[in-house]
Amino acid sequence: MSFLNKMLASVGFGAAKVDTQLDSSQVRLGETLSGRVVVRGGNVAQTIEHINLYVMTQYKHEDTYHNHAVHTQTVSGRLDLKPGETREVPFRFPIGYSVPLSMYGTKLWVQTGAAISAAVDPGDSDALTVLPNAPVEAFLAGVERLGLRFKKSEIEYSKGRFVQELEFVPPYGAYSVAEVEFVLFAQADRLGVIIEVDRRARGMAALFVEEFESRSRWELSPQLIAAGPDVIARELGDRIRGM
Repeated sequence: MSFLNKMLASVGFGAAKVDTQLDSSQVRLGETLSGRVVVRGGNVAQTIEHINLYVMTQYKHEDTYHNHAVHTQTVSGRLDLKPGETREVPFRFPIGYSVPLSMYGTKLWVQTGAAISAAVDPGDSDALTVLPNAPVEAFLAGVERLGLRFKKSEIEYSKGRFVQELEFVPPYGAYSVAEVEFVLFAQADRLGVIIEVDRRARGMAALFVEEFESRSRWELSPQLIAAGPDVIARELGDRIRGM
């Protein structure tokens, strides 16, 4: 093993490579993400101290976007790689209910991080689509039945925590609101929702009417979720009108 090879490996040339292969790039809240990390040795023997997988997204704070790991999973401890050796590290871990949904304005990906002694992190990145579980799916179907049109999703950092805000626009003139925002707190069989209604006036009325926002908390029970989107839509409509 030449000094030149060691030096090149320390800056990434001829070093070990990692490739994360997901069994599926789609996963629902609460379900299991699985796959394998393929590690290929380079031109010299190297030691990988550990391999982490990070479920990543972007959040907005004071008009600036930052990358953030919403989940970190260690999938391997120490690996001693011989030159040219290939190892496969299988993994399985649950996607928690606090992980954001993949919607317009919010993207997620799996970032692989390998701690290699005296070398740069080879890294790897794989797109990930996180789908709603049954309670969230029922709620979003109710929102659609109500006629609210999805506008965008955004992860925001506020008061020491990260939240995903889903913004919807009602049909013109409906409910006398300009915009409705939801923050969802999913669980296996129920759902918590923060509803924020923006009653900004439109057109000429905006010159004479101040902006007005109101917020309320709603807990959807397993019974309400089982009742279906039409029942959810009716109750949501009543709540919006009453805010």
